[in-house]
Amino acid sequence: MARRIKSNTKFSNVDILDFMKKVVEKHTRYYQSDFEIDKETLRRAAVRQEHQEKTFIWLCRTHGTWCLLERNVFLKETSEHITFNYYAEQTTESVLAFVIEITSDTQDSITGNVYPLDYAAHCNHVRSVSLYPETVLMQYKPHSEEALTALLHRERKEGVYYREECANAYIARVS
Repeated sequence: MARRIKSNTKFSNVDILDFMKKVVEKHTRYYQSDFEIDKETLRRAAVRQEHQEKTFIWLCRTHGTWCLLERNVFLKETSEHITFNYYAEQTTESVLAFVIEITSDTQDSITGNVYPLDYAAHCNHVRSVSLYPETVLMQYKPHSEEALTALLHRERKEGVYYREECANAYIARVS
């Protein structure tokens, strides 16, 4: 299994939108307006009940951002799976990747956990463990919902053992 999380660090209970904004300001040189779409995606997700609908993989590139629903990144043939893998295969562009896990929201902020990813290693991991969807009914459905739930649970379970790091110290190192 590929090593997915860079330095096994996490940032717990951070203002997710503030964290993302600071990373975009330091790393994204073109199409920073993509972040507006990401913010709206996260605001809609924050009010959902299902945990799988509140966990995303966020790509911050020098030429824009993508906020991808994690469950769909692990389902082959979905637009999220294709988009996630595209930048590893088709460009040498610098890509920062994170798991964004929403835990709560208020009118002013969305709070949660952020896990920095080693993008290249995580692409290899995603390719090796992804599942094929069985059908598409307004959204992709896996052949086995239990297999997808178990896969996503394993992905999150490792985070319990990561060392806490200061989000601002991480952002200061972003280039």
